[in-house]
Amino acid sequence: MRLASNRRATRLFMIAVSAVIFCSTAFAQQKSTPKELFYDSDGNEVSNNEFVDIRMANFHYPDKTIVKKLEDGTVEFRLQKIPQEGAQAPVFSVKTIDGETITSGDLKGKVVVLSFWFIGCPACMEMEPQLNAFKAKFAANNDVIFLAMTADPAANVRKYLAKERFDYIQAADAKAAMESFVFGVYPKNIVIDRAGTIVYWRSTIKAWDKFESVVRRELAG
Repeated sequence: MRLASNRRATRLFMIAVSAVIFCSTAFAQQKSTPKELFYDSDGNEVSNNEFVDIRMANFHYPDKTIVKKLEDGTVEFRLQKIPQEGAQAPVFSVKTIDGETITSGDLKGKVVVLSFWFIGCPACMEMEPQLNAFKAKFAANNDVIFLAMTADPAANVRKYLAKERFDYIQAADAKAAMESFVFGVYPKNIVIDRAGTIVYWRSTIKAWDKFESVVRRELAG
C-alpha cells in the first residue's frame, strides 16, 4: 500500500517537474523571439505581407528601410515611400489584341487596374489565376477597367491566350506605353484613380486584401 502510494507521489512529482520545464522553455522561447512591427512611410502599421509587397515594389532601388530596436526587444521597421504613388500616370495609347485603341484619356473617370507582363515570365504566369480571381470580384462594376500590357506581338499573345487564361483586356505591342511608366521589373501591378493619379504600385502581391481595399476605396471615392 505504501509502495503504491510512493509510486503515485513520484509520478505526480515528475509530471509537475515536466510541466515546469515545459512552461519555462516556452517562456524562454517567447522571450527570446523579439516582436516585429512594420510601418509604411507615413507611420501606419502594416501587415507582414504588405511590408514585403512594399519592399519588393521597386526592389532594384537601394533599400532605405529604417530599423529601430526598442528596449523591450521589439524591432520596428519603417519603409521608404514608394515614389510612383501620388504621381500622375503618363499619357499613353495602346491597341488591344482585338484591334481596339485605348488611350489614357479614354480611361479618365474610371479606376484603372494595370498589369505589365510578358510571355515566358514565370512570376507573371504564377499570378494570372490570382489576378483572374481578383478581377472577378469586380465583375458587376463598370467603373473599373482591368488592362494588361505586354510588348509581345499580338499574334503571339493570342496564341498564348488560347492555352492560358488571363481575363484582363489585353494590349499587345505596348512597349512604348509601358516604358512611359519607367519601371524596372516584371510583373508590375498598378492602380490609377479616376483623376489619373497612381495610387498603388507593386510587383508581385502577397497582401491581396490591401490590393482590394485600394480598388474599393477608389471606386467609392
